[in-house]
Amino acid sequence: MTEYEVEMALAGGVNLSYWNPGSEYKAQIKDILKFGFESDLFDYEYYISENFQKVVATKLGVSEADFKFAGLSVFSQSTVSIVTVSAFLARKNLKLGIVSPVYFSVQTCCNDLKIPYMFFDEFAENINENFDLDLLLKSECDAFWFTSPINSTSIYFSQKVKEGIQKLLDFGKWVFLDESLCVYGKELLRTFGIQDKLFYIYSPHKTLGIQGVKFSVVVAHRKYYNEIDCLKDCYGGSLNCSNLQGVTHFASPNFDECVTFYNKFWRDNLGLVKSILTQYDFAHVSSEIAGHYAMIFMNSSVETPKFVKAMKVLMQKQGYYVYPGLMQGFDMTRHFCFRVNMLLNRDDLKKGLFAVLDYFKNTLFVANSMKGE
Repeated sequence: MTEYEVEMALAGGVNLSYWNPGSEYKAQIKDILKFGFESDLFDYEYYISENFQKVVATKLGVSEADFKFAGLSVFSQSTVSIVTVSAFLARKNLKLGIVSPVYFSVQTCCNDLKIPYMFFDEFAENINENFDLDLLLKSECDAFWFTSPINSTSIYFSQKVKEGIQKLLDFGKWVFLDESLCVYGKELLRTFGIQDKLFYIYSPHKTLGIQGVKFSVVVAHRKYYNEIDCLKDCYGGSLNCSNLQGVTHFASPNFDECVTFYNKFWRDNLGLVKSILTQYDFAHVSSEIAGHYAMIFMNSSVETPKFVKAMKVLMQKQGYYVYPGLMQGFDMTRHFCFRVNMLLNRDDLKKGLFAVLDYFKNTLFVANSMKGE
């Protein structure tokens, strides 16, 4: 069964793994949002002004000293940024090492653009403990793709991983950091600054759950700006009014107000999730979460057909279900896991998590333990 078939099989009901926020979060942040941008609905727009470039760069963590070396290319969304950066990779004839879990479109771009690549999935469940720099350096890869926070987990890199990334750069490797879901203030740009062969991808509103008014920006050394700009013309196209509105909002103090509300909302729901998990000895969540996605890991594996059947039954009986972690790039043969979105309505999150975990406990794991006997 393909990932798409899993998704379609579970369509309907309340999906605890869903990417959109719940109605409560939407209503409350809508009261905080203030957009003061009047747009031109008719003309093509490809760039933002120098003044906005400086403000955006500074808010993302570019220092005053580094700004003269920074090139900022603005795109309509992070998926378009990924496509354009992948085209850049293809032109450079680089062999890419993808440190998984990673956003699903990266592999598709590599396949379509004939970029040679290999996966490094040995660190997936706990990269901060398991990261092995030598494994990367001994490979034939010229470049490496990291996702921060780790895809769908809201876990950020430890000092050990950061030091490893810097050593890759010191060895002359290219590094691409997809930080599209990075919580504002935790950008790796603040750690590494502008360096040769180092690319960043950001989409500040994506984390806040504001998908209709957002933009993406690729930050790299200015020497690559013209090449990225030409590729942007082919793969990215012009900017929409909503993208320009997103830029002006990000530059405003109101964006910071939204971040404050966002952080409180997900932290409150994370506390709820952790309290529920204390009642189930077969499930756990990381203590390092800083954002609205959390990956809940089981101490057992669950076969995909059994999982899909279980979720169908659960959805029909109680109206709740989750997506398997394989849809976010996790290897299900090791430990089963699923994502929860902590921007969902609190009652949905509470009732849904109890429903899913109880069903796992009473059906899937009981069956597994009896099978083991």
